[in-house]
Amino acid sequence: MSATPTRVSASILPRLRAALAAAPPPSETPPGIASAVLVPLFERDGDLHLLFTKRSESLPHHRGQVAFPGGRHVADSDPSLLATALRETEEEIGVAPSDVDVLGTLAPIHTFSSNFLISPFVGMIPHPYDFRPNPREVSAIFSVALDVLLDPATAAEEEWTIDGATVPISTYRHGEHVIWGATHRITSSLLDLLQAVRAGT
Repeated sequence: MSATPTRVSASILPRLRAALAAAPPPSETPPGIASAVLVPLFERDGDLHLLFTKRSESLPHHRGQVAFPGGRHVADSDPSLLATALRETEEEIGVAPSDVDVLGTLAPIHTFSSNFLISPFVGMIPHPYDFRPNPREVSAIFSVALDVLLDPATAAEEEWTIDGATVPISTYRHGEHVIWGATHRITSSLLDLLQAVRAGT
């Protein structure tokens, strides 16, 4: 299965691909457990959408949270972090690696509580697609249009109580879904880059 670019994606994706390739490497990356995620984009009705998963409540880390498909790098079997992201995406939601057009990578994100160092790979997937979520890992799949995520009304600065302490949390809220933590930071990084691409900077 392959996606046929329409006018919207055909105009923006080459520039997004170039911007991802041109982004400077991070000046300092904290140590952490090597992992990778796919940041899946698809086009529907002339709009680009970002696909998210909701993690199963039975998982040991980040249970019940909104996430991108991905997981820990397995050095013995994954030749690269990209291979990790594609393998985990197929295992979690049934997207074949051959159906992903990888556009590039965003800067790594470190998770403070679980000590993962996540490499996010941005990729286009076809739409519609016969997703096959693995119930052991994924309880839901949903998408949000990028223009909705860019709407200031979708973003919020909140205060949460975590482990007895009040901490500031940046979120995107869409219906019943709350995007926060590492997934929020990856999403925000992509949106910043997309805005720069649209502005021609």
